[in-house]
Amino acid sequence: MIERQRKSTNSNSIRYLYGLDGLRAIAVIAIIIYHLNPKWLSGGFLGVDTFFVISGYLITSLLIYEYQHTGTIDLLHFWKKRIKRLLPAVLCLLCIVLIYTLLFEPSIIKNVKQDTFAALFYVSNWWYIFHHVSYFDSFKVMPLKHLWSLAIEEQFYVFWPILLMMLLRIKKLKRHFFLIVFITSLISLLLMILIAEPNVDNSRVYFGTDTRLQTLLLGVLLAYIWPPFRLKQQIITPLKIGIETIGCISLALLIYFMWTVSSNNNWLYFGGIYLISLSSLPIIASAVHPSTLLSKILGNRLLVWIGQRSYSLYLWHYPVITFINKHFVQGQIPIYIVLVEIILTLLLAESSYRYVEVPIRVNGLAYFKPGKSQLKSLIAKSSITLVLVGLTLTILSGHFDYLQQTQHHHAKTTFKVSNHDHMNSLILPIPKINVNSEQTINHKGKHQDKMLFIGDSVMVDIGEEIHKTYPGAIIDGKIGRNLNDAIPLVQEKYNNFKKDNQKVVLELGTNGDFSYDDLTKLIKMFGNAHVYVVNTHVPRDWEQSVNEKLSKAADSHKNVQLINWYQKAKGNPGYFAYDGVHLEYKGVQALVSEINKHVKS
Repeated sequence: MIERQRKSTNSNSIRYLYGLDGLRAIAVIAIIIYHLNPKWLSGGFLGVDTFFVISGYLITSLLIYEYQHTGTIDLLHFWKKRIKRLLPAVLCLLCIVLIYTLLFEPSIIKNVKQDTFAALFYVSNWWYIFHHVSYFDSFKVMPLKHLWSLAIEEQFYVFWPILLMMLLRIKKLKRHFFLIVFITSLISLLLMILIAEPNVDNSRVYFGTDTRLQTLLLGVLLAYIWPPFRLKQQIITPLKIGIETIGCISLALLIYFMWTVSSNNNWLYFGGIYLISLSSLPIIASAVHPSTLLSKILGNRLLVWIGQRSYSLYLWHYPVITFINKHFVQGQIPIYIVLVEIILTLLLAESSYRYVEVPIRVNGLAYFKPGKSQLKSLIAKSSITLVLVGLTLTILSGHFDYLQQTQHHHAKTTFKVSNHDHMNSLILPIPKINVNSEQTINHKGKHQDKMLFIGDSVMVDIGEEIHKTYPGAIIDGKIGRNLNDAIPLVQEKYNNFKKDNQKVVLELGTNGDFSYDDLTKLIKMFGNAHVYVVNTHVPRDWEQSVNEKLSKAADSHKNVQLINWYQKAKGNPGYFAYDGVHLEYKGVQALVSEINKHVKS
């Protein structure tokens, strides 16, 4: 993912930064764990921000070093090196993913083809923004979604060397280099704050080059004030201890954030990402210093081995996980399958690194030139390349697009997503029915003795069965709804459900966390009515937090009772669709039965 430090630039010997490889290793491991199961490392996605900071730091360090020794920056040489380093591996990935999709997942071939075009031109992030794709929706089969971060890095590699040379050549700009870059990073931060909204899917700001530039520029700032190739081997002991202490504390802090932060935390998009990225700077400063203990720890053989292959690991892990997980219920994937995914990722990454990345980076197109006693090898490499390229071009031409249309048309699906809901939902459920019909809409002053059901897409799933069991009940289920959305809904439509002879069932929590204060506020709006709160079964990092708050509310309010759907559903994959959230018929029956057990008792 990140351009690896080379041993020379313009014939001037420079030191290899083993510590950065170690930090890359930590970052890519965190990302892989997060994608295997967000509940295992809820903040693992922060590894991407670590990569961004490293990219900004290393690329800027190399360019400044070149400028100081040659008086200029060879832009063509720089871009040529980036192409040789990054493009071959991603082309190999795209070819294999496309062919695999055609053979085994033809129902999504057109979507994958479109994502491939975006990846080829390194605009994946904007492609996903314009198509309202959620980064945090791990339930849709999108094997190339992770390439959004590569797009941002490549966009940075195209424009930053030009801007950097201007900053270094123009004296007035050079004099204020630090201030200019720092203010620009703050502008990027401000854009994120202005665009982001609380309690919604903030994939727009997560994907945006404009809003993510802040982390890259923090790396640039560090490169300017802490050039790695000018650091002295021998420094005074107090300074060395200070650098090591701050670096170790920062590393511990970064790991803590990866362990505790959730994608659902609003503060991330209102300065949190900036602060976390800022805290990673001392780690880099210590990791690149030749005399520190941290640089030696991060530079151990295992971490360096992983770090050198971090680009390959990042490329391959997501398609492997996506394609394999598709055949299991999310959140209930057997551990042996996880091990298979890890092993397969390692094998593909090592193959890519050894047979694609390194040879082409070192030899370029000479990799395909015949040499002595290498005719068989040349024929094999050329044949494989021609087959991959030929099949890929055929797929990209749209020749197989009809497979997606045909498959989609004839498949017996239980789910359907509307465009409006697609734009507003973290998890994109597909309802079997529309329970929000005119006959179920409450009108103020009416339905005083009726039961009220308020929920999200899971309520939509069970709406038909609920209607059979409670024909007079008011059912209000909506895709993408969270608890915060329910508060104004109750104020507007259901503020007459307050009597002790009335019953209210709340099924909220599928689409994100909420505060205990908001939960309490919602419960109090129903006065003396009997309130039944259904906890959630969702393989996301907010599951435990949501369920703990609901349990606490039931213990703290006499008129509130917990319906433990999580416990009922645990270990029953047959209840769920692929996403591990929305219900098959057995799951519908089980949940309605659980509700009946409490409501009718």
